[in-house]
Amino acid sequence: MFNNFLSTYLRCYYSSFLKKEIKSNATHDQWITKGIKISCKKKKELFLLCRCSNDLNLKIYYKRYCAVLSEVILTAKKLHYNKIILGSKNKMKISWKIINEEKGKTKSSIDIHSLVIKNNVIVNQNKIANIFNSCFISIADTVNSDNKHINTSMTNPINYLTNNFRRPFPKISWQYASTYEIDKIIKSLRTKNTCGYDEISNRFIKLTATFIISALTHICNAVLSIGIFPVRLKYAVVKTVFKKRNKQEISNYGPISLLTSFSKIIEKLIYARLHAHIDMNNIFVQERHGF
Repeated sequence: MFNNFLSTYLRCYYSSFLKKEIKSNATHDQWITKGIKISCKKKKELFLLCRCSNDLNLKIYYKRYCAVLSEVILTAKKLHYNKIILGSKNKMKISWKIINEEKGKTKSSIDIHSLVIKNNVIVNQNKIANIFNSCFISIADTVNSDNKHINTSMTNPINYLTNNFRRPFPKISWQYASTYEIDKIIKSLRTKNTCGYDEISNRFIKLTATFIISALTHICNAVLSIGIFPVRLKYAVVKTVFKKRNKQEISNYGPISLLTSFSKIIEKLIYARLHAHIDMNNIFVQERHGF
């Protein structure tokens, strides 16, 4: 019986397929084990045999083999994804990323060909960019106008401190940073390839940290000493993110700002100084005091 299968397989293979050089892809999914690769190869061989044979037992065996292999693949995926989710800091984000990848949904740049403004169709790309710019700039003013009815004595930080504290606080001490602290901040950054206008990503900074950490520490200490945040590090690349519904309505888009990775390092350093000062002087008060 085996010899019949083998002869049928060889006859079918050489009559149906042309010889072709296939380059192996090294970027296989991580859940694909060596055993799964071997099983998939055997499944293909069985498929070729079934296609060129009328043996009912062989076809039943092929269907059972496919069912078992599907269960093995599903289990391997579950174990792999569970390991990723349990090992991540943001479990919700990584879960949705996995779901979208399995559904075939990946983030890609959106080409906005036209917008409808007051029943007028805008197709000029420069005009569309200016419209988005004006819309995103006015968002803050819209939020402020909506919050005018809120009691300012509760939201104004100076009034809040005056109402809850009667003693003056000492001035904040901008302690210089060490290379160890800067290295720790760099390691805390998320390893991503997204970058600001300088085209330097977090991943690149992590890879080159050993070579730039001394100069970066000097720059950070200069910022703390002078008390001026570099203007260049305030620049952001603003991109439009489509939310849902009609792509021609500007209200269905939202802005996302891509800051430089160096600005994030300095921000984390300043945050650490502010948090230490606030915690040391007990500036945060309980909710019962009226905040």
